[in-house]
Amino acid sequence: MAAAIALFAFSSTTVFASEQASIRSDELKSVYIFNFIRFTDWPEHDAAATGIRLNVLYDQKLHDILQTIADKPAARKLGLKLRSCKEIDCLRASSALYIGEPQRGHFDQLLKLVEGAPVLTISDIPGFAEQGGMIEIKYHNEKLTFIVNLQAVKRAGLYISAQLLQLGEIVGRGNE
Repeated sequence: MAAAIALFAFSSTTVFASEQASIRSDELKSVYIFNFIRFTDWPEHDAAATGIRLNVLYDQKLHDILQTIADKPAARKLGLKLRSCKEIDCLRASSALYIGEPQRGHFDQLLKLVEGAPVLTISDIPGFAEQGGMIEIKYHNEKLTFIVNLQAVKRAGLYISAQLLQLGEIVGRGNE
């Protein structure tokens, strides 16, 4: 009986620690997303007039964490507006779009829907940047890092600060 209680306590602690680690990684991911937005310039006619619309597709937990950032003065100064999306209609209405894990097998279709539009696409789906997404958040050696696809960024008419680019890995440098 004592062994069963000890096993339950250990497994409960492990699950709790795992949930805490997940929350911390989502909080860090949210800070990264906010900074990607801060260090991106949109065409003048788009973001300056209407603010920056960040739509989160299929990730309510991340949306809720991002909402705490969107309520802060620095985000309000940017004109950041946050929306949780479960429908495709919000894609082209985005300035920045985070594509959640449930779209792992379909993100290429979603990228086609915003192709040519000034929409900063972000995801943590493996291979996202190499397959046409703009910024892929990834874990490497227990650290959160990111990959930027410069060709995708340029095709959308966006500009990402050199300060930010120095911190991440770059793909899509061809034809610069």
